[in-house]
Amino acid sequence: MAELAKATSTEPSGEPGRRTALLDEQWRIGPKMHGGYLLAVLAQAAVDELAETGATPDTGVHDVPETVTGTFLRAPDPGPAGVNVDVLRRGRAATQVRVRLDQDDRPCVEVAIVLGAAPAPGPHEGDVSPAPIALPPFEQCDRRPVETPDGRGGLPLMDVVDARLDPPSLGFLSGRPTGEGRLSGWVELDTRETWSPIGLLVALDVLPPACFDLGLTGWSPTMSLTAHVHAVPAPGPLRATQWVDHVAGERMHETCRVWDADGRMVGQATQLAAVRR
Repeated sequence: MAELAKATSTEPSGEPGRRTALLDEQWRIGPKMHGGYLLAVLAQAAVDELAETGATPDTGVHDVPETVTGTFLRAPDPGPAGVNVDVLRRGRAATQVRVRLDQDDRPCVEVAIVLGAAPAPGPHEGDVSPAPIALPPFEQCDRRPVETPDGRGGLPLMDVVDARLDPPSLGFLSGRPTGEGRLSGWVELDTRETWSPIGLLVALDVLPPACFDLGLTGWSPTMSLTAHVHAVPAPGPLRATQWVDHVAGERMHETCRVWDADGRMVGQATQLAAVRR
């Protein structure tokens, strides 16, 4: 069930606002489910719940997660989970939803989502957006392996996401980080399917923690992650860069940006993560 659309699907439970999910073990970092994947599951549940209740003349069709803010309470295990979808407001321009994932009657992840309509293809006159980062060609960058010496254990996610770091970003693997606190590279689905807006929630959390480039390796669990989706990506791999904004004690703030094959910035994210020194 590794394909992203299948792996993020949910089914109605028969109870209004309640759905069931099957968390796919392939989308893991070490023993834990990938944070971006969990956001994608919950965003898809919100979109599916709205689609099944239907739009009205006073509301639009909102199936793009413009903003998703997730709080990670407890790491769920692969397998069955429950999803609760609470529609807070449904309007013409946007719909606000609260979604919670639980397992064994315990809350695991709670997200607040703003859903909107798919934006018209750009760019548009007056747009302001950062230029894409410079990277070597995709084919000249090595794919990240499933087994890695960076302290996180096996990375099953790397079997379904083709992540290729820029060679200067690889110094942490040999004990020679640059000290800049930034990692960059290419990100593409292993199936070569085009990234969807919901799939961008995965892409915005795929690079290794940027603190690795400061020499701080090991487990770095996400505590809170906010992702913004700006556009529907063009076919092809995404350029991604992630950097440390602030690290102090056992807390780190990171920012990530991704651009599609047309050079448009299609998403950005910020997260608070723990640092296990």
